[in-house]
Amino acid sequence: MNWTGNLEPQVGAEVSSQAVCNCGPLIALAGINQLALLPHLFRKVAIPAVVYQELTGSRRFAATWHLFNQPWLEVVPVPEPCDAALASQIDPGEAAVLALACRLKNAEVLVDERKARRLAERLYGLRIVGTGGLLLRAKAAGLIPAVQPALANMRAHGYHLSDRLVEAICRAAGEGLA
Repeated sequence: MNWTGNLEPQVGAEVSSQAVCNCGPLIALAGINQLALLPHLFRKVAIPAVVYQELTGSRRFAATWHLFNQPWLEVVPVPEPCDAALASQIDPGEAAVLALACRLKNAEVLVDERKARRLAERLYGLRIVGTGGLLLRAKAAGLIPAVQPALANMRAHGYHLSDRLVEAICRAAGEGLA
């Protein structure tokens, strides 16, 4: 899968230039049939090869591996993390995401795992967006009508979201909890 660079943003959608994505947001969005939001929110979405291997090589996703073969999703080899200590603190996919984001400059990092988010922000000054933030952007761009049903659907499909996080996302969206 190579980036073609021909994807045009949707009318009314605020499109960021590029993102580097970890497994979590891809799994969450694929689980609720909203993976197609990403090319409407970003001109370019890259994933490190190790993340692609986690998604397509896992028995857990064997029946849905084709979901991650998208023309807008660029698989990028990443030889080393940003620094030697990084790989010992977070999993290899997250480390590769941060390493790639450090190289690309101005890329947003799409990751849900708390420790990786903290490292990305505090140590590397990277801009972080989680799946909840992606849903908020999608709602603001008119791509989805509400975030609460999407969050409930994510939970129903086994994606862990704390009550506090769901409440905060719904509050940010101007929605009450159903």
